[in-house]
Amino acid sequence: MKRFGRQFLFYWAPLLVWMAVIFALSSLSKDTIIAILGGPAPGESFDLSPLHLVEFAVLAALAYWAFRTIERLSRPALGGLVLAFTMLYALFDEAYQAVIPGRSPSMIDLGLDLAGGVIGLVLIDLLLRRLRRHSQRLSEAVE
Repeated sequence: MKRFGRQFLFYWAPLLVWMAVIFALSSLSKDTIIAILGGPAPGESFDLSPLHLVEFAVLAALAYWAFRTIERLSRPALGGLVLAFTMLYALFDEAYQAVIPGRSPSMIDLGLDLAGGVIGLVLIDLLLRRLRRHSQRLSEAVE
């Protein structure tokens, strides 16, 4: 497989798949999502706020993973690009929900999406830094 194909599958495909998952979830009613998650019966109280945080934290982490392949992009620029991308996708997601029966856009959900994006960005950056340090220690130990 050529370099581009491997790079696409390893870095970009997970991001595109996760974007499709978010899109699919946004197409469902709240009661359907609650049923999928195994929550209480329809009409009973169930908070979907953590789902917004998780789905957009994963989106930001995968965007970071994919956008790292863009050459000559500094870490601050990478972080800004990831946050801008996450915000745009969150805006798209809320706008899409405006046309879905049983769904409606929400500024609170948008805020949760953005908070999830920040959480995902911070976590993936910390994880990759830790992996780099560990890798450096291993290569120093081998030499």
